[in-house]
Amino acid sequence: MTEPENAMAYDAGSHDAEGWKLHDDGTRVHHYSCTIHDGEGCDGRCGPAPTDQADETPRPDVTIVSIGRLHDEYEGEWADVLQRATIALDLRRHFRDPHAISADLRQLTAHDQVVRDMVMDTPGVREVLAATALQVQGYLAGPTAAPLTVVTQCAGGRHRAATTAMALRAVVAGDVEEAAAYGLAEAAKPFADRDLVVDLVHRDLDKDVVDR
Repeated sequence: MTEPENAMAYDAGSHDAEGWKLHDDGTRVHHYSCTIHDGEGCDGRCGPAPTDQADETPRPDVTIVSIGRLHDEYEGEWADVLQRATIALDLRRHFRDPHAISADLRQLTAHDQVVRDMVMDTPGVREVLAATALQVQGYLAGPTAAPLTVVTQCAGGRHRAATTAMALRAVVAGDVEEAAAYGLAEAAKPFADRDLVVDLVHRDLDKDVVDR
């Protein structure tokens, strides 16, 4: 008995968790409710499926993550972020912890202006961040488009790492006015017209102070 001309056949290609058929490069092509597809309407040269979900979040071009190394036992989405980092800044040794300078800052975080001011006024911090912005530009200029992950690190993740991550986010997002509040307006100007999607993640900012 011969198979009908339009018989359903198993589609051997890969699918993601939401049921989308994928090209080899990961591009979404068709959406199926199952892994069976009769090929109707597909000429083998199909492209990305049109995006019609108004609430679909665009993939970030750059993700900036602040972490505290005293929380390295953290188990969650960003536990291995240092292994995934394109650029990693370690602020622990060269830039003193603000609460080591003033005990009044111990319970405060980068949400507080006084903490941001102290971190950004530390000699060398702005220069490091401006140089990091240049690194980001360099990676983005490369011939292969790929998302970047920038990690800022300090001890507890509440002061230095969080403040510098906020500052970098303003710079890379091209928000010249916000970057100016960190003394980095010039570093932000090359990004002003790029319309990059920039995500900011604070892994440890809201965790309790670590006794040490």
